[in-house]
Amino acid sequence: MELTTLILKLFITIAVLVGSSEFTLTQQYVNIIILVGFVIALILHGQQTEATYRLDFVWKQQATEEKEDMEHLEAYNRKLLANILPVHVAEHFLNSPKNNDELYHEQCDFVCIMFASIPNFSEFYVELEGNNEGVECLRLLNEIIADFDELLSEEQFKYIEKIKSTGATYMAASGYRHVTAMADYALRLKELLEEVNEHSFNHFRIRIGINVGPVVAGVIGARKPQYDIWGNAVNVASRMDSTGICDKIQITSEVNQILQAKGYPTTCRGAIEVKGKGSMETFFLEGPSKSPTRPNITVNPLANSDSKISQFEKPMTTVLGTISEKN
Repeated sequence: MELTTLILKLFITIAVLVGSSEFTLTQQYVNIIILVGFVIALILHGQQTEATYRLDFVWKQQATEEKEDMEHLEAYNRKLLANILPVHVAEHFLNSPKNNDELYHEQCDFVCIMFASIPNFSEFYVELEGNNEGVECLRLLNEIIADFDELLSEEQFKYIEKIKSTGATYMAASGYRHVTAMADYALRLKELLEEVNEHSFNHFRIRIGINVGPVVAGVIGARKPQYDIWGNAVNVASRMDSTGICDKIQITSEVNQILQAKGYPTTCRGAIEVKGKGSMETFFLEGPSKSPTRPNITVNPLANSDSKISQFEKPMTTVLGTISEKN
């Protein structure tokens, strides 16, 4: 618009000069002036057009980059949330407008719960100047927990969900149809800790407890959501750990029935006193299944088809929560 106005003013000025009685230049000079003015106007128009195209290109580039940055940020946020909550729970909060005060919970009819602890890690942990005030001890614990997590990425353990690691205690859960996978996972944890001891010249010992039963899964909190499972079955699984024996996998009679039917060797420990439950008969899982083949079940691992829970069918995700006290 400014360029058009400039050209109009230029030609109007020339026309006024030509029509003026005081204008003494010949027609030849007038033509030259008009030609020069036209060329100047053409150059200015070309420069303005080029500048407009350049700005348009820059703006498009900036818009594209900003869009890509937003997509990357959204993907990062989704991935971060998936590391805090199970995938299906994260999708629930991302895709549905929910009030912060609304409680998210699901009833799970039958779940296998495992607690695995390293009871003598507290003896290993000391804060000295030589180990950076205990940081090196925590670094080794982090490596152990990370190795436990890495096992869950294997195909045979993809239906096991890590619930939380608190200190030197590791909590995981699976569906009813994957109790055997949990048993195999517990056995692998023992082997893995032996490898850690061999390479780190330590003598860590693991103690594992497994139970099955109904639980309630839910998310507590809005700004810092925590996913966890609650129920009597969780408490008993915790007691199977706390009342267990180092380097042993203690299981309840319900778990024993399932594993024995699948060919797993177990031995009866006998009756023990369990806080809140009284006398309970427990068993030790002694090794992997001796059955030549076991069915590879990939349907919903939770108890029945009416359950809406699906997180235990998905690959491992790191989730947060609070676990019941052991004593």
